[in-house]
Amino acid sequence: MIYQAIVLLMLCFLPITGQAKNIMPQEIRYPTAVGSFYPRNGRELSKKAVELIEAADRHLRVSDGQPPKAIIVPHNALYFSGPVAAAGYAALKRLKPFVKCVVLIGSSHQGKYFGISLSQARYWEMPNRRFETDRELTDRLIKMQGIGFDNDAHEAESSLEMQLPFINAIFDKNVKIMPILVEDASIEQVSDLIDAVWGGPETVIVISTDMFASKDADLVQRTIQKTARSLEKRDSSAIKSSSFCAPLPVAGLLSYARENNLSVQTLDLQTSADHYVTTDKIIGFGAFGIYETDEASREDSREQLEAVLQANQESLLRVAAQSIVTGFERGRPLRLRESRYPEELREKGATFVNIYYNGVLRGSAGSTEPTRSILEDIAENAYAAAFSDFRFIPLSEEEMKNAEVSISFLTRPVSIHFSTEAELLSKITPQSDGLILKERSNRALFLPQIWETFSSPKEFLIHLKQRAGLPADYWSPTIKVYRFNVIDLNSGDLENPKSVWLPR
Repeated sequence: MIYQAIVLLMLCFLPITGQAKNIMPQEIRYPTAVGSFYPRNGRELSKKAVELIEAADRHLRVSDGQPPKAIIVPHNALYFSGPVAAAGYAALKRLKPFVKCVVLIGSSHQGKYFGISLSQARYWEMPNRRFETDRELTDRLIKMQGIGFDNDAHEAESSLEMQLPFINAIFDKNVKIMPILVEDASIEQVSDLIDAVWGGPETVIVISTDMFASKDADLVQRTIQKTARSLEKRDSSAIKSSSFCAPLPVAGLLSYARENNLSVQTLDLQTSADHYVTTDKIIGFGAFGIYETDEASREDSREQLEAVLQANQESLLRVAAQSIVTGFERGRPLRLRESRYPEELREKGATFVNIYYNGVLRGSAGSTEPTRSILEDIAENAYAAAFSDFRFIPLSEEEMKNAEVSISFLTRPVSIHFSTEAELLSKITPQSDGLILKERSNRALFLPQIWETFSSPKEFLIHLKQRAGLPADYWSPTIKVYRFNVIDLNSGDLENPKSVWLPR
């Protein structure tokens, strides 16, 4: 017994050498699908992943053009879903010099877990590589409401693990991973998560999920094609629990894509029956890319909108004025036959309508988001500005005869990415940016004209928070801020400003 005690004591002071140095066993997450879903031999695994990506690149030519910022890919056995998953990674090849972190998001198949779960493991072990997790990003995410650690969920789940062979084949050896499992969270929470990890070119997001499964091959084919169309429309409401085995991450990403004007493209669509004949369930596999709109495209879009608005300036100002006239005559906004107007004006848009009398604001109303056509939005907001602005008594018919109407068109909001309030303030452009602030159900908007009231971005932001019902010193990692510009039309700029009030 004494001898054994001495040996144990000596072992306590022996130096730790080799790869295990400074790594405690609980800091490593070991693979669960090795030997079943992918080869046990590291060299064979690396070779297989490279071959799949090269084949996808040759067959689909997905590496042409702008690479995606995020992808949705399957996670089944490499032999079944590998060719489809490879299409997503082939599209990312050009990002290799830039990417420092790959965010992996999926859902558990092994049981019911709560909220959004992170892994405490510092390393994820694979046959061909040991991946380091991004501890800096982990420290930021753990501060968000609804996000916590759950090692049990990660140790039992292989869906994120299945992406690691492809990450190893595509990116540099120093790239880190950020594994995340989503369970009973809201779509808004997942959208907030996506926003928090979005970052710049140093970050790529991978949603790991298979698609619809059934014994009916034709049904699977029809269903996954229908789902692909919904993704391309960014319709998160069409994503059902049967559409994907990880429906929440997909729906959250689509919600974020719609909010930030990102596009979704189908890269590949197959089923397990394309590779293996079985009497069991047939599983759908899809690869999808999510793309950012570049600055040039946004500027082209703005210029096109400005040209359309200027060409239809008098018609649009007349819609606003005649909606106010209809308010006096019928007690409701103007009803339009939109088919009589250019197609561009029938698209969704957000506007503000202001009424001035003797050069002083007499009423204002507007929309923060494009939820109806430009024409309908103008008509509704003009009526509300004249009769429903609680700051003023309703406009009188006598005032209307000499009133001026202005319409401010909001360009499509663009998300500002930031980690701290100081970083956000440094990215705000005074006198130019209109801002929208969102913190869950708290929202507020300031037009660029408001800059005349404030002396600095800090003061601007403080009052924007207060407008949203938040304290001046409020801060949260889930705050979202979007910038926009406005295009103004004013009846005072017309050759005959009073013509907009006259019936045709």
